[in-house]
Amino acid sequence: MASYLILTPPGARADDERARFVADGFSWWAFLFPALWLLAKRQWVIGIAVAVFQISLISLLIHESGFLPSLFAQLALRLVVALEGPVLVARSLTARDWTLRSIVPATDLEAAEEIYFTSVAPSEKTPVPPSPADWTVRQPSKGGTGLGLFDSYGER
Repeated sequence: MASYLILTPPGARADDERARFVADGFSWWAFLFPALWLLAKRQWVIGIAVAVFQISLISLLIHESGFLPSLFAQLALRLVVALEGPVLVARSLTARDWTLRSIVPATDLEAAEEIYFTSVAPSEKTPVPPSPADWTVRQPSKGGTGLGLFDSYGER
């Protein structure tokens, strides 16, 4: 089950049909084609940097002693882009004044859309907050590390 970050354009209401649903999870397309995936998602600087790094790793494959390190570095790069690439897309949208409205756990995009748009109150046009009985107090972790490489806006 993936969680979907729901972002709306600047100045838009919560029930705007232009809302973007960004799946915060593993992306197979980003794993198979990391630089092309980033460029397709309009992450120009990071996409070009990944492409240059991939080309340099491919040139390292020619050398006898560079094959295994190049292979592991390529795999690590692909994993980082596949796992954290969707969060980069969400961060670039928030940098352009898009509003993070909610994070919805769902099995697929249609389920996420249904959960989100049914939780938007028709009179208020904002998502319905959870009741105080659902609130839990989070204890800060002692180790300071998390599951992801980057912070996901502190809303998990």
